[in-house]
Amino acid sequence: MGYRVVEAREEHGQAILRLAREDPVLNALLLYDWLVLRRERPATCDFYVALEEPPGRVAAACVVYHDRGFDSILFCGRSEASKAILEVLRPEKAVMPRVLPEELEDILKALKGREITIYDVLLMVCRSEDFRPLVRHPVVRLRPEHAELLQRFYVSSLGSQMTLEEARERLEEQDKPVFAILEGGRIVSMALIYASLPEVSLVGGVFTVPELRGGGLATSVVSEATRAALERSAVASLIVRGDNEPALRIYHRLGYRVHKRLKWLSIGVSLAP
Repeated sequence: MGYRVVEAREEHGQAILRLAREDPVLNALLLYDWLVLRRERPATCDFYVALEEPPGRVAAACVVYHDRGFDSILFCGRSEASKAILEVLRPEKAVMPRVLPEELEDILKALKGREITIYDVLLMVCRSEDFRPLVRHPVVRLRPEHAELLQRFYVSSLGSQMTLEEARERLEEQDKPVFAILEGGRIVSMALIYASLPEVSLVGGVFTVPELRGGGLATSVVSEATRAALERSAVASLIVRGDNEPALRIYHRLGYRVHKRLKWLSIGVSLAP
């Protein structure tokens, strides 16, 4: 079967949503980008669809989120149709954070000749009935007045190029709360929600400064981020590298369970999960 790859238009919207909602946890970011980000910040993402030829039905959808120096690419739909989209996009520097194992062969064929690093990752979920919060430290929800602290944390601890204005704008987003533990006038541990839908909220950005790891700080901030996620959505979700045993112990303790075992592909960039 052949496919025709085009930029997605409004007429494709219902088909994209139907494909993505077959597994809204797996496809949460694609759903969020189509329903929210595409309208609020259209310059940050582009959507593509692969249409069956004939009869022109949407067989796969793809969002390309533009970040500093690389793109994040997510698919839903038929594997060979996703391959057709990749063959058109031909990404040079990109991350594909959620690839199903059964999709990997087609994806690698489309990316032949690229420098690719593959990681095993787990997509985990937590439901209200399973949630066991454990908060042993004072956790603060950051507000716009904390913008300088957030910007300093991203630059010094994460090597980010975040500006003060970007930090302030991030903290003004009401549906994406940021939780942190403050010590000595700085952020020492953080977790956040980076997308919220009725079906699922995505928890991420979990980081504790190296010298304070092992003291339960991450458990506290992830507890609060998960609590906020479950107030917004049916489930909380996060992605974690499969060999990150300290993080896995935290997430299991709080009530997270494995939803999918996935592959993370870094294409031409040294970005690990």
